[in-house]
Amino acid sequence: MKNVVRSEMLRSVSGLSVAAVYLVAVLMPVFVLFSDGARFDLAGLDAGTATTRLLEPLAWCAVSAAFVGAYGITRECYYGSLGRTLSSVALSRAFWGKIIGGAVVGVAMVSGILVVWTLGVSIVLARAGLSLSWEPDAWRLYAGALLGAVLGAPIGAAVGWIVRNYYAAAALLIVIPLALEFTLLRVAPEVARFSPGLALAALGVPGHQDRMLEFGPALGVGLAWVAALTAVAWLVAARRRP
Repeated sequence: MKNVVRSEMLRSVSGLSVAAVYLVAVLMPVFVLFSDGARFDLAGLDAGTATTRLLEPLAWCAVSAAFVGAYGITRECYYGSLGRTLSSVALSRAFWGKIIGGAVVGVAMVSGILVVWTLGVSIVLARAGLSLSWEPDAWRLYAGALLGAVLGAPIGAAVGWIVRNYYAAAALLIVIPLALEFTLLRVAPEVARFSPGLALAALGVPGHQDRMLEFGPALGVGLAWVAALTAVAWLVAARRRP
């Protein structure tokens, strides 16, 4: 199993097409940042509040991790090589190897985003005459973003196994959170808060604007999504060979 996971990790970071995948993944927190122009209005704010405001989009990195988690499966489906993989490796090893490998790569990618984002935030704050302030809320955001990535990447891998199509996975994991979940959050937050993307985002910003779940319920909902989608993915993969 260790060799299978290592192979999947290498597969997820190799090739020219991977650059576009990670670019799309990085755009998720960027979209959240620019969806609310008020985030850049730092006048009159103390360093702690300003830092937290600019770090909040990191909570949505779970969606980015989900997209990357699906890549190991959808890439092989795109190039028609999944059949050869399953012929050389047992389905159970390939299934869990791709999920675990995708999770490791997804968390590593989010860790990199955290570092780069923090550097960018420090520059924005400096221009406003402020500096980074490591308040408890900031550490909570970092921890929540990483935990969201841990849960988001397996969700993405499960969706990849279910749909086995790069474009369908992209639509489900990127377009729907951007177009549907954000819209529902504004008009029907009592429903939207239980969606996978917003439940995982709530791990970093629990109770955000009184519309998202608190940490405990968000963790429970996130784990439920992981378990349910992984179970469905296993049933689909076991019944449908490429």
